[in-house]
Amino acid sequence: MVTPMKRSVPFVWVDVFAESPFGGNPLAVLDGSSIPEEAHLALARELGLSETTFYQPPSQPDRADLRVRIFTQAKEIPFAGHPLLGTAVAVLLNGRLQFQAPQTTVRLETGLGVVTVTVTGHDLPERAQFSHERISVPGSPISDERLAWLSPALGLSLDRFVTKVHSAATEKVLYPQVVSGGARQLMVPIQTVEEIENLSTSYRDVVVAEKALGAELGILAFSFLTPPRSDGPVSVRARFFAYDAPSEDPATGSAAASLAVYLHHHRVLAPGQPLEIDQGPPKGLIEGAPGRRSLLRAFCDGTTVQVEGRVREVLQGDMRLQF
Repeated sequence: MVTPMKRSVPFVWVDVFAESPFGGNPLAVLDGSSIPEEAHLALARELGLSETTFYQPPSQPDRADLRVRIFTQAKEIPFAGHPLLGTAVAVLLNGRLQFQAPQTTVRLETGLGVVTVTVTGHDLPERAQFSHERISVPGSPISDERLAWLSPALGLSLDRFVTKVHSAATEKVLYPQVVSGGARQLMVPIQTVEEIENLSTSYRDVVVAEKALGAELGILAFSFLTPPRSDGPVSVRARFFAYDAPSEDPATGSAAASLAVYLHHHRVLAPGQPLEIDQGPPKGLIEGAPGRRSLLRAFCDGTTVQVEGRVREVLQGDMRLQF
């Protein structure tokens, strides 16, 4: 039973990976130091966002500035990208930590360990980048009958889950594969951007495909916007679907990290070369309205992965919680 409570709790609402106002992925960041344990998930569900975070004093003050707990509408998760970037900026905006322009480092204690977030800006925080070394490629490329799990999930035939990348000397063939940029996620190459725009997804079948193919946190379908080259950014159009996010996620920092690891592993993305990801649904919830879009940038050198983007304050204040 939830303990009755009436108290004002500081909060900040930000849009992460938002190059334009009211874009990106919204995030609510709450001071969780006085919120009962049993209320965290209930509040995340009440707010209705893909993730909500609660910050608290760290368990090891010499190693971290704050502890961050991340909740989807289904459960608590150890790591996610846009919640970490948004939380780092939020606690600088509300004065919980001091922002020193042009750059401030925030050390966040997560279920994955301590993750460093670098926040930059002129007078106020504007952009954030996380960096960590907890990356891996635990799965082999999937090119056999297991691809059948993806057809009902994404609404495409089996032959569309592959793409070819041409270089001066070689041709690389990319297949779906589980990789980790902090969470095991399934990267699914799609042949054309048009197919990405017109995906016909089934939430029920996304849930089945995730479990069947070994992902723990979602499916990222992507297609190259232009053929990858070594002398500029690698640009992709992407869309993300997961069992604990019933509506499509407009920006997924952990998946951006996983995609950077995947493309580096297959020698499509070189160390220091930026990966630019245009993510989000093509259509909004209102008929005729455009979808909420995001721009994410990621880097990977095979040891470390970084993901960065713009974080915009939407509103902040005190919540008077009553339950």
